[in-house]
Amino acid sequence: GLKKKERLMLEREINKLHLRLGGIRKMSDLPDALFIVDVNNEDTGVNEANKLDIPIVGMVDTNSDPERIDFVIPSNDDAIRAIKLIVGKMADAVLEGQAARKEAMFDDGRDDADFVDDEDFDGLGDEVDDEALLGKSTLAKIRDTDDAYDDDDYDEDEN
Repeated sequence: GLKKKERLMLEREINKLHLRLGGIRKMSDLPDALFIVDVNNEDTGVNEANKLDIPIVGMVDTNSDPERIDFVIPSNDDAIRAIKLIVGKMADAVLEGQAARKEAMFDDGRDDADFVDDEDFDGLGDEVDDEALLGKSTLAKIRDTDDAYDDDDYDEDEN
């Protein structure tokens, strides 16, 4: 069939589509809301959610347009620590909401057959360590930066 260059281009396109759309394979319905960390980078998701009237909760930096986001979280969407903090809080809120919903369903006498509990979801709260969320090179950079701050002899009170 295909020539080497054509096959390579096709493989790249397939890999790109798997990277961007692979997570939606198991979705049976549209989501009730969408949480986006970098609204500039996830432009396709923002456009699609706006077309389908899906509310968007987004971390919006100074270089982003907040007009297309329904619930803006002003934040630095480039800093790993800021992302980790906000995503952790969002995950904790989701878990808390799921627990409250399950409890309300139980109090109403309904069974929890309609309740979808994602057993792979770990909450990303304080109990998850950095190694589970960040790569080795990122952790090394953070440690190097922390060491640089610790080694500084500069004292603001002296000036």
